[in-house]
Amino acid sequence: MDRMTTPEFLAKVPIFENLTPEQLKPLGEKMRTRKYQRGEVVFHQDDPGDRMHIIVQGRVRISIDSYDGREKDVALLNPGDCFGEMALLDGSNRSANATAVDDIETLVLLRDDFIKFIGEYPQVAAQTTAILTNRLRNTNQMMGDLAFLDVPTRVAKQLIGLAENQLGGAAPDGPVEISIGQDELARLVGSTRETVSRALTSYRRMGLLTTSHRRISITDLDGLESMASD
Repeated sequence: MDRMTTPEFLAKVPIFENLTPEQLKPLGEKMRTRKYQRGEVVFHQDDPGDRMHIIVQGRVRISIDSYDGREKDVALLNPGDCFGEMALLDGSNRSANATAVDDIETLVLLRDDFIKFIGEYPQVAAQTTAILTNRLRNTNQMMGDLAFLDVPTRVAKQLIGLAENQLGGAAPDGPVEISIGQDELARLVGSTRETVSRALTSYRRMGLLTTSHRRISITDLDGLESMASD
């Protein structure tokens, strides 16, 4: 990213949204750009946590490992989202894995620089805590869904959430295109690819969506919402 545009970009990142580009300029000067290829691990669960990443382009999946070696996705992050910030607040090791879904570019902020910055602007710490709290609520909701909802309902609910995130509050003016493969979707809903594929086939036959390689197009958002609330 062009260093001249970094403060303007940071001002649109949720944890910094209450600050101006001018206030963010000194912080932007301390950041470094990192690039990762699709499928590359940014960090592993239990790695030391000394830096935060802010996604400039591409997507990142956050996952946790179980004791029996399985992996469960807990979030799919987009440009403007940050990850790794929890370790900056408490200095602990990584609580999850972060993997590039696409070729990605991130801005990296070291813990010492972050701690110094929030000493000057404590509202950033408050905003960071609010974002982490919201993620905890989402994780609790996900655990509840795993316990009480069947796979087709979880698939519909996950797709609605991805669509709402992509729309950003705007009303759709046509099909909503979501770039996600069936393997990724299966990890997000906590099921197998085969079971998720059957759910998508059912929704496709109902005319709610279409699928292609690593892409799902929601053609009837209201209809899919009704499936998500069943």
